Amino acid sequence: MTGGPLPAQEPYVGPRPFRRAEAPLFFGRSREARLVRDAWLSERVVVLHGAAAVGKTSLLHAGVLPLLSGEAPDAPGAAPRHTAVLPVGRLVHQATWPLARAPGPGGHRFTLLSSWTPAGRSPDPGRPLTAVLGDVADHRRPYRILGAIDHFEELFTVFPERLAERERLVAELARALRELPLNLLLVVRDDQLAALSGYEGVLSPQPFTYLRLEGLDPDSARAAMTGPAGRAGRRFAPGVAERLVERLRTSVYTDRLGESVELVGDRVSPFELQLACSALWAGLAPGEETITAESLARLGDLSGVLAAYFDRAVRDVSVETNWPEGALRAWIRAAFVTERGTRGTAYRGLSQTADLPNAVVDALVARHVLTEEQRAGSLWYQLAQERLVEAVRASGAPGDPAPPAGQEALPARPAGQEPSPGRSPGQEPLPARSPADFRAAAEAALGEGNFVSARRFAEAAARRSLEQGDEWQFANLLAFQGEVARVEGDLESARETLTAARSEFESQQDTLATVRVLTALAEVCLSMGNADEAVELGRQAVSRLPGDVPARTTLAYALWRAGSPADAEAVFNDALDLDRDAARALHGRGRVRIALRDHEGAVADLRRALALGLPRADEEDARAALAEARRHLGG
Repeated sequence: MTGGPLPAQEPYVGPRPFRRAEAPLFFGRSREARLVRDAWLSERVVVLHGAAAVGKTSLLHAGVLPLLSGEAPDAPGAAPRHTAVLPVGRLVHQATWPLARAPGPGGHRFTLLSSWTPAGRSPDPGRPLTAVLGDVADHRRPYRILGAIDHFEELFTVFPERLAERERLVAELARALRELPLNLLLVVRDDQLAALSGYEGVLSPQPFTYLRLEGLDPDSARAAMTGPAGRAGRRFAPGVAERLVERLRTSVYTDRLGESVELVGDRVSPFELQLACSALWAGLAPGEETITAESLARLGDLSGVLAAYFDRAVRDVSVETNWPEGALRAWIRAAFVTERGTRGTAYRGLSQTADLPNAVVDALVARHVLTEEQRAGSLWYQLAQERLVEAVRASGAPGDPAPPAGQEALPARPAGQEPSPGRSPGQEPLPARSPADFRAAAEAALGEGNFVSARRFAEAAARRSLEQGDEWQFANLLAFQGEVARVEGDLESARETLTAARSEFESQQDTLATVRVLTALAEVCLSMGNADEAVELGRQAVSRLPGDVPARTTLAYALWRAGSPADAEAVFNDALDLDRDAARALHGRGRVRIALRDHEGAVADLRRALALGLPRADEEDARAALAEARRHLGG
């Protein structure tokens, strides 16, 4: 893919999938993107499959979706008129410490509903999928609805004992395929194809269309290297990209007798290519515009690139946040690697994530160690790639220093200490009893849409924190309860609980946490239609911490909703003076500029916000606003 603005920083995404806004940097997959687009438009069920980390998610987000929207100028052919493209769906949230294992009212269905429900609305766990998709059909009057479900293997690999829940979801998808003009794209790993094929006759009377994604051939791999570098103003010297491709194709096999032989494969792993190019880019000198053989020599052994990348990122974050390096490594292992050696996830609270300040998490996201995802109206984190698990597990040593007092990292649950799969939250006590364990269970239940269990576990965690005299943690858990109520749609309860959390943080003189809660309260008031109250709360937050960009951004949105677009633009300007890359502020200022008839400025703001990356709900709104501003400009 080509086109779009030049990237401001590194052009390689590293060990994570491409986002839609990064389509201008996505090279080497044009043929595959067109093939998937054409099949999705014409077939009822298309299965895109391939090995782990082969680039399926990247192809969908940065290749196929831009084609359907007409954003890929080198490969024209947007979706026909009256075709509705749903946001990419997901099925489950898997927590690292799943205390709440019993099936609840949400599960796979709720997470998929969260993905497909229109932006700004809370999903109703009881609504059938056909009703949700029917709303799309009634609103846009399409003759075709395109729905994609990424990581569809989660239906079989996460909570496999929930057979009844799985069968219900498959039945609802089958009904939607029968009753609505729905074309499904299922993205699945190769190792779960057999499980999926068992449902082929149930889901659709027509045979599935299977498309396998392979690694990059040498020419495509070369394009994936040279294209992003060229867009960032650097070039590869003749033959250098080809040499790096050969290194990535070559592996060493050692047999049981210790004999080693070099093997040259036909394909290049996109994951290894991105990681190698990211490391290569980081090693370039500021004025080094040409990537030479000497640059390649500095890259070193490719087998150590991943571990070195993780180690460097942890050291940088430690220096940036003043958090001990050993404690940081221990926290990453505990929070994001399960005892089974798979990726775990953690929920982002108002001020902390799994007991660490959000500033630390943000620094890890910026370095592509962690990736974020919107699930069930909330933000969750996990390691950016499965292959990072081994680097994390090998990192550090048993003698790593402990975290600072009062903010210990959560320990991984000992092997064999599994909660009983059939036990409901209201039955006999669960093995884990610490506040952290109950909070983790609440986060897991929230991710599944099981609000009853989420509230129950959060309340239990808050009580235990209060019993132990940990007032700071108690305040954080009150804030979490407010977030649960907000996601559930109980805005009155959310306001009440967040107000209590605000009082606790103010009594502790925790300014940052107080500002976070005030900002959350302003957002709740905006959702309730109380724009004037939101303005007052936003002003209180900004007065306490004038340099806080999220607080200023929320105040600006509140001023806009209160009918003061000029004042809102001024506050958005203040926020962007503090952080010119604040995507949400750019999005808001772009919307305000449309109201002020500054359509040229709106286009510039909205394009930059999309290039920087926005959450799903904001991205959809920003794209619609950009189209509106362009219409006013006459194209």
